[in-house]
Amino acid sequence: MVDVKTITHEVTLITETGARYDLGGVKLSVEREESINELAQRATVRIANRRLGSTWLVNVAKINCIIRIRESWNGGEITYDGTIWDWHYSSAIQQELTITVYDPLIRLQQSREFYYYRAGMTTQALVTDICGQWNIPVSYQWPHSITHGKKAFRGKKSIADMIVNLLEEVKEKTGEKYIIRFANGQMEIIGYGTNSPVYLLDRNGTISTSDRLNINNLVTKVKIYGRQDNNDRRPVEAIVEGDLQFGILQEVILRDSNTTIADARAEADALLEARGKPERTIKWEGADVPFLRKGDRVEIRAGNLTRFFHVEGVVHRGETRRMSLTLSRI
Repeated sequence: MVDVKTITHEVTLITETGARYDLGGVKLSVEREESINELAQRATVRIANRRLGSTWLVNVAKINCIIRIRESWNGGEITYDGTIWDWHYSSAIQQELTITVYDPLIRLQQSREFYYYRAGMTTQALVTDICGQWNIPVSYQWPHSITHGKKAFRGKKSIADMIVNLLEEVKEKTGEKYIIRFANGQMEIIGYGTNSPVYLLDRNGTISTSDRLNINNLVTKVKIYGRQDNNDRRPVEAIVEGDLQFGILQEVILRDSNTTIADARAEADALLEARGKPERTIKWEGADVPFLRKGDRVEIRAGNLTRFFHVEGVVHRGETRRMSLTLSRI
């Protein structure tokens, strides 16, 4: 069990020349986050400016330097290294610097490339080859990998999107969820809830819980329209229906000459898969557990949340020793 009173944060700046500066005395706040929509883990550190010999800290902590965050508690510790990606200095009152750092997966999120692969390669081989070209080692621990047809990535999507698309094909065929995250100097691809032991979050460490359902974004029916004629009319080529118990909430797909009807149907199926059910948002806030990560399985016994969940997003707030979780029901 983590005793939150024992959690400490050591923050070190590592410059491009290898010089190291302990930021413990000027650190104002530390926050680490793994969000639902990003592969890379992000950390935000606020530090007060101070003199370093003949210069100032604000002149040393530059874009592309490394921030190392070491968190320790009774019986354990973790280390996070991130590259400074966003730099903001404010000279008002406290003269503080706010820096945002990311792990190496940010480069996959912000880069594009053209790739062509012959048919017959497995998911693991494709992902490993793509990441190898970006010098990112892959630990493929997910026990699911299929053989793909020809793959032509034409640079319209990010490298991260390419990898996600490959893994989504496997998920559609197996029904198993996966998680992508950076750990131990490599990109890990693992199944949801593979952590052991499973951490229990009970009412003693809970500040608040939230459980919300809505159908604001629901789609229950998709109409596929073909190419328009000379009178600007489009024929209905297909209708794909989902769960109609909530009535008809319709989207349309306009097919052009570059899209086959089969592709349009696949797009409609994906749309219903993503938005065909009421949207549920479950959140928990309470005492920090520094080692909890996106994809982990947790048990919660607080408020109306009394079951097992998967962590979809997590924010660790060092200054308050609290964390916020976004969860999905198992």
